[in-house]
Formats: sequence, C-alpha cells, structure tokens
Amino acid sequence: MDRTLRGLLAGIIAGIAMNVWNLLDYHFFHITQIRFLDWAAILLTWSKPPSAIETVIHLLIHLLWDGFLGIMFAHLLVLISSRGLIIKSTIYSLMLWFSFKIIVNLYRVPVLSGSQPFPGAMSNLLAVILWGILLGLVLKKLDEPAED
Repeated sequence: MDRTLRGLLAGIIAGIAMNVWNLLDYHFFHITQIRFLDWAAILLTWSKPPSAIETVIHLLIHLLWDGFLGIMFAHLLVLISSRGLIIKSTIYSLMLWFSFKIIVNLYRVPVLSGSQPFPGAMSNLLAVILWGILLGLVLKKLDEPAED
C-alpha cells in the first residue's frame, strides 16, 4: 500500500471515530451545537443539511475531507520523519483546527463563525485531538511490515 492510500485510509478511519464522538455529543449529550458534517454542508451550501439524505451525503464528504487531510499528513512525514508520529499527528490536527477556526471567523462564515459556548468548543477540540491521535496510530500500524 502506498503512502497516499495509507494516508487516505488513516484519515477516514480517524474521521469516523471523530464523527462518532461529535454525533454522540450533539445528539445525546447536547454539549456541542454544531456537527462536523455541518461544516461541510455550510461551506458547500451555506446552510445545515435539511434532510437525512443530505446529512449522510455531507457526512461522507466530510470523511473524504478527513482522508485528504490524512494524505497531506502522510506526505508531510517524508519531510519531517515519522519519529514521534502520534505527537506530530496530534499537533497537525490542532494546527488544522486552529487554522480552520481562524479562516471561518475572518470570513464571517454564517453559523460557523462567532462564539460557541465553551463546553461545546472543548468537546470539538477533544474530537480533533482524537482524530490526530488515531491518524498517527493508524498510519503507524499501516507502516508496519506485514507478517506471514
């Protein structure tokens, strides 16, 4: 399996876990006010998905985006080495989260910009950290040579 496919797979697997956390938080614990799939929907259509089928479509789009970000990190490892992989992947996820928050606030993207209550912001941050840790763990596992 090449670096691109490993990054895609790792990003999607980590994205599934991140979205499970986020959806549980949104629907059951009611801590956060916006789902990560809403980010995809709002950036593409300027509104939250109104139907179940659109919600699923935007969730799949978000998972593909997570895969793309995983590919970027897998290729970045060529430049920075894979030593301390999990710490580096976690820092990468935090940098992405911070960058995306800055961009939507600078451009005042409806629903995404502005303030979210502190507990929701912290829950989303924990989900992003989970994505980063799992990205590193899955990449590390996929980089191991196969045993016969």
